[in-house]
Amino acid sequence: MITVPTGEDLMLDVEGQVSPHPRVHYLHHEFEVPAGVSGLSVTLQFHKERQCQLFLSLFGPAGYRGTRMNPGALGDVVLELELGAGSASPGALPGQIEAGLWRAQIDVEYTEETTEYRLTARAQAGGPEAKTPQAETEVAPRRASTNGRPGAGWYRGELHAHTHHSDGKVSVSALAGAARRYGLDFLALTDHFTVAGWPELEAEAGSDLAVLRSTELTGHRGHANLHGLSAWVDPFVDDPDRAWDINAVAHEVHAQGGLFGVNHAFSNRLGWRYHEFDWSLCDVFEIYHHLEGANNAAQLSFWDGLLRAGHRITGVAGTDSHDPHAGRHRLGQVVTVLGAADLDPPGLIGALKAGRAYVSLGPGLRFSAEADSLRVEMGGTLPVSDTVTLHVGLAGLAFPVRVFVIKNGLYHAHLDLGAGEANTELEFTDSQPVPGYYRIEVYARPAQSEFSGGRDWQNTLLLSNPIYIGERP
Repeated sequence: MITVPTGEDLMLDVEGQVSPHPRVHYLHHEFEVPAGVSGLSVTLQFHKERQCQLFLSLFGPAGYRGTRMNPGALGDVVLELELGAGSASPGALPGQIEAGLWRAQIDVEYTEETTEYRLTARAQAGGPEAKTPQAETEVAPRRASTNGRPGAGWYRGELHAHTHHSDGKVSVSALAGAARRYGLDFLALTDHFTVAGWPELEAEAGSDLAVLRSTELTGHRGHANLHGLSAWVDPFVDDPDRAWDINAVAHEVHAQGGLFGVNHAFSNRLGWRYHEFDWSLCDVFEIYHHLEGANNAAQLSFWDGLLRAGHRITGVAGTDSHDPHAGRHRLGQVVTVLGAADLDPPGLIGALKAGRAYVSLGPGLRFSAEADSLRVEMGGTLPVSDTVTLHVGLAGLAFPVRVFVIKNGLYHAHLDLGAGEANTELEFTDSQPVPGYYRIEVYARPAQSEFSGGRDWQNTLLLSNPIYIGERP
């Protein structure tokens, strides 16, 4: 049931319809806001029986002001954005309500049904007694005095997590608390579309927890995390009438000094289908996603194809947490470990860019290689020589494991080890090196006499990034 609003403060009241055909990606409705308005409330109502994903975004004269989504809802769905100078609802950006032309955007991610919608915008009059939006997000929480700490090290963290500002279940404070509880050193906030949680995130930083300004581009043909941003980047890349596309987003991310990362590339309808994407613009790629099951095997294989094609893309993990204490969404079960010069945003972004990273579901790793008296670690490059020696240090092996050396995406060698918390030092020698790369995989080894393979995704314990052989392309 759609509620019909009343009142003199109503500035927009439109009805419309979305259908599977013809395919429409975005619907835009403009409205004029007069001077003296202190608060604004925009509401989208529609009915969802099966598969109909509509998201609401708002733009003022000065730009983006927030997004609201509720992808799991059925029946009567209500999406609301409330904002003013003093506060804002989840997903919205607080601030002054400028007089002028505003625009409400309905993002039709997909629909398998025809449904009616109603979109309204209401104003709150100015003056000292004016009502302000319900306080969900206060303006500019005080930024923490420190965001991480100096000092080189290998730091464990999460690069894919959501809060109530998009489709997560918890606040930013609760997410940061969970990161600390589960022993993480860094946390990236990747809410869909919006950056409303950034001020709260930076208020939660400390010497024990570095935080990254990130967001998840949620397109109609794939998702991508944008890490290390200084400002919101327009994620709406699916309008065929706009020149702004997925490659333009990657260029803008790089202009801000950030990194572009492809998420859950084989997640069916949410998988990566931007076939026009220039892979030379990709910095990181989720090779292990904690909710994707067997798709992780496909992601790993696809990443190998990108590496063989000469792209230096850092493999990372993502919990994609929407509830940091629940099931496979719980933080800390899989982490990305970064070898950073400092535990702070520049150090973390630098480590990701350099490929000094590995995915861990428990064990620790030190991985280096040497040739012709030159020794490098993950992300480094050795010249082609007669012999390459790989040094692999493992710690915290809670299970018997099989360690694999992968050479240019193919099997090169393996070794079985027993369980043990002590450091284990391994050495592998290749007397026939060729241009390309080596990387390490570690899998739990089931206790069965017929065990012969070992690269089953469900037994994954560790995935390294490459050490390269030959000149950088």
